[in-house]
Amino acid sequence: MWYWASPIEARVCAEQEIVLVGGGNSAGQAAVFLSGHARRVNMVIRGGGLGSSMSRYLIERIEATPNIELMFNTEVVGLDGDAALERVRWRSRLSGEESTLDVSNLFLFAGADPATGWLEGCGVMLDRGGFVVTGQPSAQSQSRQVPPLETSVPGVFAVGDVRSGSVKRVGGAIGEGAQVVAALHGFLGDMAKPAL
Repeated sequence: MWYWASPIEARVCAEQEIVLVGGGNSAGQAAVFLSGHARRVNMVIRGGGLGSSMSRYLIERIEATPNIELMFNTEVVGLDGDAALERVRWRSRLSGEESTLDVSNLFLFAGADPATGWLEGCGVMLDRGGFVVTGQPSAQSQSRQVPPLETSVPGVFAVGDVRSGSVKRVGGAIGEGAQVVAALHGFLGDMAKPAL
């Protein structure tokens, strides 16, 4: 599975059929780029169109590219394989019909929505877009210095795409995940110290 589309990935999937998930500008740019290398790009899009999520020029380029197949109202429901990806299964959100395709490359370009509604009422501060704010002092943090990945609730940390100001790349989330381990150890160590 890939989370970006560079010349390296293009070479890996040359002359192969691939699946690309997403309906935003990043997905559109990747589909157009990969269509120059892959035999076929199967674009899986949860929504019923691209007009509300993609620039018009990209839509026109995609529509003019014969080896890009658009599958609207569709979502990936299964991945199969032993040591590597061998098959992708998707389902129509309208009919419920499932299809399977033997492929070894899946590109994921989904997720400008932080899906943080479940945090409502727990004290974790969100920005206007619904992303989790980290590294900011709050009434709960009192006078202590707040680590960069800690939320407004002491001891609760956020990393990756859901974090306000993150780079929205898998590599960034991996680095933040490693960084937060040290921050958690520090927080737990401070909690274990007796109060003076």
